[in-house]
Amino acid sequence: MLTVNGVRKSIENRIVLENVHFALTPGSVAGLIGRNGAGKTTLLKTMAGILDPEAGTVEYNGRSVHNEPEVKRSIVFVPDSPEAFYGYTPQDAAKFYGLIYPDFDPGFFKETMERFGLPFTRRVRQFSKGMRMLFNITLGLATRAKAVLLDEPTNGIDPIAKKQVLTLLMEAAEEGVTLVISSHLLDELERITDTVLLMKDGSIEQSMSLDTSMGTVLKRQIVFKSEAPEAWLNRTDVFVLDHIGRVYTVLIQTQDGTAALDILKGADPLLNESLPVKLEDLFIWKLGGHAHVE
Repeated sequence: MLTVNGVRKSIENRIVLENVHFALTPGSVAGLIGRNGAGKTTLLKTMAGILDPEAGTVEYNGRSVHNEPEVKRSIVFVPDSPEAFYGYTPQDAAKFYGLIYPDFDPGFFKETMERFGLPFTRRVRQFSKGMRMLFNITLGLATRAKAVLLDEPTNGIDPIAKKQVLTLLMEAAEEGVTLVISSHLLDELERITDTVLLMKDGSIEQSMSLDTSMGTVLKRQIVFKSEAPEAWLNRTDVFVLDHIGRVYTVLIQTQDGTAALDILKGADPLLNESLPVKLEDLFIWKLGGHAHVE
């Protein structure tokens, strides 16, 4: 179990993380989402023990990551670019990580590098962006850490490399590795994550099971017969995603009841069409404000 409890962190006298709480079970795949500057990278580095919190704890199986240095070997941070290894060859990088992580698996590292056609003797700076990311993730997974924290692992790489990265990550999750993936590519996260951590202004706005959350939110495209009912549109359980002329696309929260849906049916709109709910819809609702197009 990876547990973050009340974590607070400031950088240059600015609070970046404030009272962050959540817990993840082995084998879970959590998507960490939030707007730019929300504190996602700082959170991942604090969870990995790279940064020390001013308050709160990060624990793996009840042991403090920051007070017991050996626990750090159970967690690895994979940055969005392996710049620290640009002057290394993959072989050199593997030897270095082998000194830090006692469970480092050189056989897995070699086999996975060969699987993706990555050279062992070229310096990492000579790799393409996709090759660098595959190398970076392979190196992180080869540590055999129980929790792998990834910062934008598929950002800016081509579709083939992206598919290879996601395959590698899902294989790790099937073996019981806990993954935390920070990404703005919400369509990808929706396919591979079972938990979503919505981050806003340095705090976790909401931690939720994706299946459960999708089941309590409905998405509708509506055309009203006359003027749209402002009182209904302004309900707390209704969120207007889009508005073009008389056509409204809305989210309806049903967790606390079906009142909003019942009122909508009673209004007898010209069109009341069900649409699939996407992770991007929840992101806009919880973190982004209204997205109207007038």
